[in-house]
Amino acid sequence: MDMTEKKKIKKIQWCQWIAGIGVNLLQLQMGLISVWSSPYVAYLTSPESHIPITMDEASWVVSLLNLGRLIGAISGSVAVNYLGTKTTIFVTSLPITLCWLLIFLANRVEYLYAARLLAGISMGKMYSCFSLYLGEIADPAIRGALVVLAVSGLSIGNLMMSIMGAYLKMATSAAICFALCFVLIIIFIWLPESPHHFVKVKNEAKARASILWYHRDCDVEAELQALTLFLEKNKSLPFVDVIKEYKIPYIWKAQILVSLLFIYLQMCGLNNVLFYMEIILRNAKVTVIEPSVIVIIVTATGIVGATLSMFLIDKFGRRILMIFSSLAVSISLMCLSTQYQLLDAGYDPAKLQPLPIFSVLLFQISLYIGIISIPNTVLGEIFPPHVKCVASCFASIVGAISSFISTSTYQILNNLLTEKYLFYGYALILITAVPYAYFCMPETKGKSLQQIQEEMDTKTERKS
Repeated sequence: MDMTEKKKIKKIQWCQWIAGIGVNLLQLQMGLISVWSSPYVAYLTSPESHIPITMDEASWVVSLLNLGRLIGAISGSVAVNYLGTKTTIFVTSLPITLCWLLIFLANRVEYLYAARLLAGISMGKMYSCFSLYLGEIADPAIRGALVVLAVSGLSIGNLMMSIMGAYLKMATSAAICFALCFVLIIIFIWLPESPHHFVKVKNEAKARASILWYHRDCDVEAELQALTLFLEKNKSLPFVDVIKEYKIPYIWKAQILVSLLFIYLQMCGLNNVLFYMEIILRNAKVTVIEPSVIVIIVTATGIVGATLSMFLIDKFGRRILMIFSSLAVSISLMCLSTQYQLLDAGYDPAKLQPLPIFSVLLFQISLYIGIISIPNTVLGEIFPPHVKCVASCFASIVGAISSFISTSTYQILNNLLTEKYLFYGYALILITAVPYAYFCMPETKGKSLQQIQEEMDTKTERKS
């Protein structure tokens, strides 16, 4: 293929961007349900609630999301294997749609339990399939940007729910979210399945049509031949045989690499700062701006961070962004703990107010520049096709467990250590991500999935 043909292929990528927008809408739903508990649990536990619930019941409403994630992670990897990545995304959109319907109709706490469990199942399934789908259909030049575009849906969802939670009734916001689900469903009914799945099930006619849809004006036969050879080299195996593949050093090392990235994502206090931001700011004696307004501004900066990441990830690479993001988030957490140290030492709260505001703004923008997008990007790139389903399942389970540990221990650790030391602890955990990313992360920027696979094979052979 000569350079003019390559340029021609790169110009026609709008169909891949449509797929990215579709996944963005799925992530948007996850952003909405993640932040939903922040405004509405406060309402549900108040005397004005139309469904009076206790704090114990509220904690179940919050934590059932993570239990659902575990169920979704396992069922999602099975669905990817048998249905394909695009169809799994379509299936993933159904439980979250039902979740909003249940919240809209809720007149007892059991409705909310079921809704949050269903939302968690969607979240677990989503992390099992979305980066694999984008990895299969995207050109190497924009693959990282597409994953970042998708992940930016989280920050947009966070912002929307922060605003809706402040001004709208629970049923009204649920109706809006329910309506948005239908746009997502229509897009994924219309989009074709990825060519990887059609080659895997030996349907060459549909594989050709899919390649032509996602990669306009390309040499379909050459693409199909390359993809068939790639998938033949990495044959589809039953689950038990895939587990046996973990004896191969580069596969279990890749799994540890990705799992640790997901642990860093959850253990940096991501959910805790987001869920408790208003309380954190009130305890930090912020009065210059109403804390609920700061929360809306902060969630908006997440969109700025995601946009920056979209432009930077394929320019500077995954490793640099992970290092920069980890450093910046660590600094923001240290600043937050320092605020509480200074307040405890008797400094004037009025003079310290810029520090916590700066901290939460830096925290949000830095998260979306790297820590949130990189694990999902790398997950979709470094595993051979026959291992990807199981690898994404393990990664999603690790993410769900570490998220549950992080959120369930927050109040306990806060009571034990107080904010003066708790955020230092999170920063200490995250700072170890810097040497880890520098020495252990492979750089996958601009490489095809075949190239990444060949390089990892070569490295393993050299070491052995």
